[in-house]
Amino acid sequence: MDERIRQAVFPVAVYEASANVENAELFLQPCDLQIGLSEQHLITVHGKGYVVLDFGKELHGAVRILTLGADGEQANVHIRTGESVSEAYAGIGQKNAGNFHSLRDIHTKLLIYSDMEFLQTGFRYVRIDFEEEKTVVLKAVLATEIRRDLHAVGSFECDDARVNEIFAVAQRTLELNMQNYIWDGIKRDCLVWIGDMHPETTGICCLFGSDGTVERSLDYITAHTPLPQWMNGIPSYTCWWLIILHDYYMQNGNKEYLEQNRAYLEGAVRLMNDCVTETGEITVEALFDWPSHNSADEKIGIYAIWVLAGKYAFTLFEELALDTEVCVRMMEKLARNRNQTVANYKQCEAMLVYAGVKQPLESYAFLTNGGAKGFSTFMSYYLLSAIARTDAACAVSLMKEYYGAMLDLGATTFWEDFHLDWVNGSAPITRLPEEGEKDVHGDFGDHCYVGFRHSLCHGWSCGPVPFLIKVVGGIEILAPGCKKMAVKPVAAGFKRYKIVYPTPFGNIEIELKDGKITKKIPSGIELVD
Repeated sequence: MDERIRQAVFPVAVYEASANVENAELFLQPCDLQIGLSEQHLITVHGKGYVVLDFGKELHGAVRILTLGADGEQANVHIRTGESVSEAYAGIGQKNAGNFHSLRDIHTKLLIYSDMEFLQTGFRYVRIDFEEEKTVVLKAVLATEIRRDLHAVGSFECDDARVNEIFAVAQRTLELNMQNYIWDGIKRDCLVWIGDMHPETTGICCLFGSDGTVERSLDYITAHTPLPQWMNGIPSYTCWWLIILHDYYMQNGNKEYLEQNRAYLEGAVRLMNDCVTETGEITVEALFDWPSHNSADEKIGIYAIWVLAGKYAFTLFEELALDTEVCVRMMEKLARNRNQTVANYKQCEAMLVYAGVKQPLESYAFLTNGGAKGFSTFMSYYLLSAIARTDAACAVSLMKEYYGAMLDLGATTFWEDFHLDWVNGSAPITRLPEEGEKDVHGDFGDHCYVGFRHSLCHGWSCGPVPFLIKVVGGIEILAPGCKKMAVKPVAAGFKRYKIVYPTPFGNIEIELKDGKITKKIPSGIELVD
């Protein structure tokens, strides 16, 4: 069943239009969306020309065009969408622009008396080129936004406007990727990449408590990955599946759903154990994150994921009354390889802290050296969490440095990858670069996201949502279904904030005001100091 809604969205600005586009300002005026024979709300294009429209923020959906007339009853047009202005201007192949997993660049026809939708992708800008010496009369060009009608319960609001903006954009990024399943991106990678979903599912728990997309995505990946295959063909992704299953069970306590995964869970852990040597080394090639891929540090990050999955496997085996011997055996082997030294990549060090392999203070200097340089969007939640265990105010400051730089470059959703080194000399995504400037969208990227293939709305970059709600809120679930919890909020440098966290018993409310933190805990939750 498709739960999504379709909503008409009119552009908020004409970025550019050729001189032969008459009444271009009417693109911005909402009108009734029906073609008639006595229309007054009309934009006329006299011959070859173009228009570039700005919808104000990134959205997921289609381009809808209402055409009244055209010489010869039809006209050839070239329609391009862009997550940035420069992508909307780029031709196929230019700086790796293309149709990757969704159409965003097509040549098609407009027909008289027509109301047609084209493309379905993630975009903010639309460019339409009229390719013939014809007169074309349009009533409207708009977007049909396709999304779920979501209403978050959890929230974070504070005295720092920059932090509030970061939270709102991170939330929007997450929600746009909560389609019928949880996606990586709305332009590219509209897939259930289970190894990329943990920041998203953690954010979902913080905002909604539960959501059908989580179980649907988990069920999809198990159904399509019979053992002994690795999920998405990547060993570490099966570990992430286990981690997500654990965290979602701890949040909601759905024992029936956990039972449904009993056989797969047991088989997956045995498969994972078979890949750990007696000296605690992982014998399979896997992926940690793209920025650290193929580095020596990547193996350390993968080790940390294995440790975390092993811990959580033990908990789930106990819940299901399964023999925990395989979990204990795997953890004993992994414990023999705890002396891990990360050379370059902060996210690998952060995962050692997150998995409990290293103490937070031991890693603090390395993680904060150079500020937010070296951060990873996918790993931002773990980076910020690891730093906050020593100094939460520092973690907030680095979040503002890193995510704030994307906002300054025009982001209305957060990106697949981002490095602070990209900032200097780069134009924002809201305009074309000038002479001597870099194109922050088209000139950067790596691995599978070079240039305009780079997604500027990737769900895994929603890390500020769980960081601000769960980490600043000091929220730790100690028994399935939130029956037992620790709630130890920190000021984190704020003067005022209010945090709402959903549980099966109702909402936890945390407030910082006048130097004092107060907590409201629903009845039914055992609070542990």
